[in-house]
Amino acid sequence: MKTIDLSGKWNYKTDIDDSQTIDSIKFENNNFNLPGSTCDNRIGKKTEYFDKISKEAVRAPRERYEYIAPLWLQKTVNIPNDTDGKTVRLFMERVNISSELWIDGVKTDRQIIELSTPHIYNLTGKITPGGHTFTLKIDNRNLLNLDTMASGYSVDTQGYWNGVIGRIELQYEEKEHIDSIQVYTDDKGITLKVVETSDVHSPFKTEKATVTVNVTSPKGDLLGEKIFETKVFNSKQVDYFRYDISEIDYWDEFNPNLYTATVKYECNGHTDIKSVKFGMRTIKTENKKILLNNRQISLRGTIDCAIYPLTGYPPMDIEVWRKNFKTIKSYGLNHVRFHAWCPPECAFNAADEIGMYISIEMPLWLNHDVCALETGEDPIHRQYFMQEAINISKTYGNHPSFIMFSNGNENMGDFDMLNDITTCIKAYDNRRIYTLTTNFDHPIMPCEDYLCAYEAGGHNVRIQNCQDKAAENTSLDYSSAVKDVPVPIISFEVGQYCVYPDVDLIEKYTGNILPVNLDAIKKFMIEKNVYHKLNDYIKASGDLAVKLYKEDIEAALRTKDFGGFELLSLSDYTGQSTATVGILDVFYESKGLISHDEFKNFAGEAVPLFKAKRIFKNTDTLEAELDLYDFGEKKINNPVYNLTVQNGKQVFYKTSTTESKVSIPLNSITKSTMLSVILEVNGYKNTWRIFVFAENKIENNVRMIKSEEELDDIIKNGGKAIVTKECFKNPIHGSFIPVFWSPVHFPSQKPCGAIIDNNHRIFDDFPTEKYPDYQWKRLLDNSIGTDISKFAGEVKPIIETVPNFFDNTASSPLFETEIGKAKLLFCGFDLDGDYPECKQLLSSITQYVNSDKF
Repeated sequence: MKTIDLSGKWNYKTDIDDSQTIDSIKFENNNFNLPGSTCDNRIGKKTEYFDKISKEAVRAPRERYEYIAPLWLQKTVNIPNDTDGKTVRLFMERVNISSELWIDGVKTDRQIIELSTPHIYNLTGKITPGGHTFTLKIDNRNLLNLDTMASGYSVDTQGYWNGVIGRIELQYEEKEHIDSIQVYTDDKGITLKVVETSDVHSPFKTEKATVTVNVTSPKGDLLGEKIFETKVFNSKQVDYFRYDISEIDYWDEFNPNLYTATVKYECNGHTDIKSVKFGMRTIKTENKKILLNNRQISLRGTIDCAIYPLTGYPPMDIEVWRKNFKTIKSYGLNHVRFHAWCPPECAFNAADEIGMYISIEMPLWLNHDVCALETGEDPIHRQYFMQEAINISKTYGNHPSFIMFSNGNENMGDFDMLNDITTCIKAYDNRRIYTLTTNFDHPIMPCEDYLCAYEAGGHNVRIQNCQDKAAENTSLDYSSAVKDVPVPIISFEVGQYCVYPDVDLIEKYTGNILPVNLDAIKKFMIEKNVYHKLNDYIKASGDLAVKLYKEDIEAALRTKDFGGFELLSLSDYTGQSTATVGILDVFYESKGLISHDEFKNFAGEAVPLFKAKRIFKNTDTLEAELDLYDFGEKKINNPVYNLTVQNGKQVFYKTSTTESKVSIPLNSITKSTMLSVILEVNGYKNTWRIFVFAENKIENNVRMIKSEEELDDIIKNGGKAIVTKECFKNPIHGSFIPVFWSPVHFPSQKPCGAIIDNNHRIFDDFPTEKYPDYQWKRLLDNSIGTDISKFAGEVKPIIETVPNFFDNTASSPLFETEIGKAKLLFCGFDLDGDYPECKQLLSSITQYVNSDKF
């Protein structure tokens, strides 16, 4: 096949009100660069920053130049003589959302409306050698009635860019050519589906043809040639050819082995040779397990929502995808779910090379919670998405990384439509596993191979709705769901813990996207006088997010025969009201919260697991169960657990055992302390913190201020006292668990963590680090804070909460100050709780106030 590159400068004309026709349009500009978008070419309404924060301001970053309307493009193309009598096509790799083509003013074929696969126009017999004028009309309006949520078409994600990206070219070849090759692998070899074209148009005429197949191994060895004789009886026909492979090098995450099949088609004196890369792999579900190459796998995933802040559209450069997938894999993950969109070819190529399992969805997200429409309410969707599923399968189906398919994200409505699409596409292409929609618990249909949801069989399969239970111990799992659901379960969008937005990332937005949301948040921080605390806010909220992600992940890993998890997300989602929930920023760069090796300790292929309570009295015995999540390349048989428990720098307990249970007496601990637990198996290491509280002394002679009258009295007459939460004006309720997703998208006044002056003398007997761990959960959940910026005197916060970005109130539940003649410790904690950490905090506070340290 020969190609003519059509990239470069095109004439263009905007058409804001869709009033132009091919006969009326006049092109005045000749500097639109393809491939590229209108934003690349600085066409459209220029986006301005917002003056102040608002729901609209923080919705999402925006294209620097927004253009949502038809765009006309024109170019004179010289068609060479050797195209005469050939098959000729116009190929445009990705267009958003529709295209129409005229050649020399004559309309060519129908309008193409397609988001996930190339736009291809058949120009055979419609074009001759010589100069011709190509006119394109690209329309990025919501022609498919997709609403605004699907990542394939949303202002929150890749936006509504207009243009053509990737390859744009004329392709031409003999009429006798290979139209497509599809490779179907099994455990003995491959079956090739080859579509051949010819000049045969009559059932009474046939042509002899020869198809020769060669396969090259991943090591570059030729495996041998097979020749097949066939008869061509149609202009476009399908043949299947079998090629056995005796010694198979399978493709998987550890060994991304890629074969090459080369097919030579000879007919009517013409020869066409095409090659396709493929991986030898089989995938199925059986007994609630996902089996790749007949071996159980476990998915440890994140999602990609098509947020690319430099281009504003999906990268068409394989190096970007290689970098991103390698980064994801360095954190221990092996899976990416493409959330309500399908990436371009180069993403599949990179995933094949690196060994990344990917799940593809169509740009379909319709339910009445978020949209005006439900799935199926627009009749065009049944026709469009059925064809879209087939197009995705044909275009990307050979890629071994493409192991899963869902119709879309969080769809509700016409499940009959989704069932029909899934049943048909699964029958058409059995190279992957299928589900109706990602998220929402439902009865499993016969066509479904797995369920991806946050509830399964009526049971939670992510920690979001069972945080109190998860805080008690490190033993939570989802075994009840596995028992009640007949297919493998993958927990949906795990995490979504809000990390305070790094507004200084504004400087990195040097491309097509303008960070209006970050700018609005920064202005609000300055207004509230908290911008100087930005780094502290990021670190504190990020530390909490990492701790919570660890618990979410380990709950999935502890569940036998669980299909896996998909984080939301390893990297930030900057749309839907600014959801900076990632350990990485939107540029896939680390926020400095945790190293990839540390994250991999609890999210990698093999993870030691320690199941025990978190909070103990020193009169208790620590009863723990040891386990190993093991999905590495080589199974660890008869694991030896090397357990070390440290009290500070001192070893408190150490053992090396093959037993799964240990008992550790705690009665030798005389001072409340934090123990560090380190469990290592065959070089894989994981860590936890547990807290042991000793008997405590509570000073009963400390004055407690519980009314404004008492407060006025001590301020006037002097003294020192604890001011309890009854005196807190405009109280701000505390919470250990941070804002979910975004405080604007899901309105919330919750904070996003806390900063503790852990060197303060008040914590001499209360074990804590700079940022809270689970010893603070019940305390913070039952606390209130107050706006410390309102105090006239100097305030020394001992604990300062991290506000969410839509509040930005500097508040504290524990601070000291001098007002008038009084030395006061304001305490917003409920000190009447009958649990060890509360009693110890009360003891620590009263002893501190009663000492000369106060």
